[in-house]
Amino acid sequence: MEGDFQFLLCDRCQREARNPKLLACLHTLCTQCLEDNKPIGQCPVCGGPVQTSDRFPIQDNLLFSNLQTKLNTYQKIVSNQELVCNHCKEGAEFWCSECLEFLCLKCYEAHQWYLKQKSHETQRLADLRKETAQSFLEGARKTCTLFCAEPTHNNQVISIYCRGCHKPLCCCCALLDGEHYNAKLYSDIRVEIENRKEELSRLKEELRENKRSSESTHNNVHEHLKKLEKVRNETRELIQKKVEDMVQWIQKKGEDLLEKVDQQLCQEQEEAKKKLECMEQILKRMKAGEQLVEKMDLFASDQEVIDMHPFIKDSLERLKKEKLPVSSFRIQVENFDEVQGELQALLKRVKGEDAFGCAVSTPGSCSSMVNSESLQNEKPQAKSPGMKKQRPTYTVSVAKTSQGFTTSISGISPIKRPISQLEKSIQASPKIMKLEEHDCDPPEVSDQQGQENVPRSRRPSFRESTPEHQHGEATKSLILREDSPPAICESEVASIVISSSEDTEDDIV
Repeated sequence: MEGDFQFLLCDRCQREARNPKLLACLHTLCTQCLEDNKPIGQCPVCGGPVQTSDRFPIQDNLLFSNLQTKLNTYQKIVSNQELVCNHCKEGAEFWCSECLEFLCLKCYEAHQWYLKQKSHETQRLADLRKETAQSFLEGARKTCTLFCAEPTHNNQVISIYCRGCHKPLCCCCALLDGEHYNAKLYSDIRVEIENRKEELSRLKEELRENKRSSESTHNNVHEHLKKLEKVRNETRELIQKKVEDMVQWIQKKGEDLLEKVDQQLCQEQEEAKKKLECMEQILKRMKAGEQLVEKMDLFASDQEVIDMHPFIKDSLERLKKEKLPVSSFRIQVENFDEVQGELQALLKRVKGEDAFGCAVSTPGSCSSMVNSESLQNEKPQAKSPGMKKQRPTYTVSVAKTSQGFTTSISGISPIKRPISQLEKSIQASPKIMKLEEHDCDPPEVSDQQGQENVPRSRRPSFRESTPEHQHGEATKSLILREDSPPAICESEVASIVISSSEDTEDDIV
């Protein structure tokens, strides 16, 4: 089939449509495709609903069917086949576009004698072979005459249209229909045909405006998808760059972030694809309607316009009122901030720095120095006159037993004092504590866990106070640095050597 008449093919199988059917979405299908259509009730081209009720029956596409028949006749003529007369089977030399018959010379003369007064125009086959298919179809359309559909006077030419019963009439039918005649509902058939053509053209122009808006929205959705792809790619590069220097257990988190980006993209894609699918359905219906009206304007005969106009008009009106599902769609390209925020938090948590490599201070980083700094900032106590500067040394031994931790104090003091005063002086002034570890295996549990496993009543407690606070309740706990050994070996005893002096408060823990 010639390229200009590809529209006559079935919209689904792209083959010659025999007995073509026009659906409510204005797509044309052959009978076979309509029978094989699945799911039932949907157009296989655009997915639009196929209504088969009594109110919306499937319309025969008379325009395409008649054009196909005329085009087949033209192809027979130009193929130089031996055409025979439809009456006497002699070699044909003429063709009547009104009777759609081939005529030999003898039958042609009889035809002219009886039917010339009825505007039957015949053409020589030799002249038709010189014409194009389009000019042949246009000539066949111009010579078409409307006849009454009533069987009793079907040879009468239609010249009246009744707006009351919405059908064309011949003069005999008009005389018999006195009710509509008195109501002045009659009009000239040619005027009615022109009005219908103008109405279809107006609908086509309005549909074209809607089509432009739909195409613009369609393109915007495509741009939205492209931007989403671009942002997704940039985010993937950022994520991959930041997780390269992380340890193996962080790589799993990086993969989770990548998966989340893809899921977010898939979600946006699904939403956009649904809108695209709906828009494509509407565009296909608009295109089919526009094409059908154009072809009717070019090739449809008056009878075809009369017969097909109500169905096509209703379909175009419904299509015109169709609300665009994405007419208010606004393009918004997200930066995947949520994923980038999770990446930033992950970097701060793992490496202690932000995404730009700057160190981030954490509250725990300086916790180990709080106690030592607080001890250094304490005001030194006034020195007693005549106090010696020599510092006594004491050894506090901490041993772990099955009952918990036990402590013992031993040492030599240059100042002879009772043991009660010695214990009191240990708690009365700041100390310089030295933890002497014997050789032992690495600790099995942390210091905090070890302390939690020991009852409170048996845990060693170190408290310190100044002479001014001996009778008060304000005491300060002595806390070891975080980098101290986390636990005391089970088989060994750790000794704490305490060097103390009553004339100084400047010791450092």
